[in-house]
This record gives sequence, C-alpha cells and structure tokens, in this order.
Amino acid sequence: MTTTQFPSAGGRTAVAAALAEDASGNDITTAWSVPEDLAATAEVRTRQSGIAAGLPTVAEVFAQVDPEVEIEASVADGARLTGGDVLLRLSGPARSLITGERTALNFLQRLCGIATLTDRYVKAVAATRTRILDTRKTAPGLRALDKYAVTVGGGRSEKGIRWGGRPLGAVA
Repeated sequence: MTTTQFPSAGGRTAVAAALAEDASGNDITTAWSVPEDLAATAEVRTRQSGIAAGLPTVAEVFAQVDPEVEIEASVADGARLTGGDVLLRLSGPARSLITGERTALNFLQRLCGIATLTDRYVKAVAATRTRILDTRKTAPGLRALDKYAVTVGGGRSEKGIRWGGRPLGAVA
C-alpha cells in the first residue's frame, strides 16, 4: 500500500488546536485526584478490524503534553488490524497520560476510520477503472491529516490528477 509522507506540520497544528480547545492542561479533577509523582503505563487496542492511521498524531499529542511520555508503536500506519490488536504502548507520568489520552484517541479514531472506509471503497471498485480520491472538502484544520488517511487506506490524492472524466461530486 503506497502512502504519502505524514503531514508533520499539519499534525502539529491540528494537535495544538485540539489541546487548546480541550483545555486539557487545566483539568482540576486530574490534578486533585492523581498524585503528581505517579507513573503509569497504557496500551491502545483496537475494538474491531481496520487500517491503522494517524499513529504519529499520538506522538505529537504527548510531545506537546509532556515529552517525558514514552511511546512504543506496535504497528505502522497502513497495517491491517483485527479486534484486540495493540496499536501502541505508552508510559510516563499518569497525569500526562490522562491529559493527552482523549485527544490522542480522537485523532486515532478519526484517521483509522477514514483509512478503513477508504480501504473498503478501494476494494469495492478494484475490478473497475474507478479510483478512490480524496477531497478538499474536509473538516476545518484537519485537511492534511484527512487526506493522508485516505492515502493510507489505498486512495489517491486528487492533487495533480488530470481528469478524463468528472468526479462524482462534480456531477450536477
């Protein structure tokens, strides 16, 4: 499966915006209930089969939350997954793991979902001349990541393609 390079700049920007919106660093419940010196480990596992995508966003989330968090990826973007597979393991300060977990999971769920659905569409049209392409019509601030996830799932970037026909979205 051919993929484009992970959009690091787009990932950094999207993660920073998500963490700022979540105000995750101001979680009084975590500060009150989790000892500051408590270390923890965690595993991120799949619930169902799919395509891994967006693992670098997890690294970016924790790089911005606390660089002391260590991440060990068990698979790479583009890997086929089954339910119960371990995507990655994290270790570090418990407060930091709690602070970044929701943001990290949100990115993983979105990008794995896009890659998995793209993979299904690519398989559905494999015996035809039809190709699955990304679109510029994505959620604000997530375009680079969404387009990346499409390529991880086997789709192609629409950028630079000369049309011999019209894209479905252009049909009036």
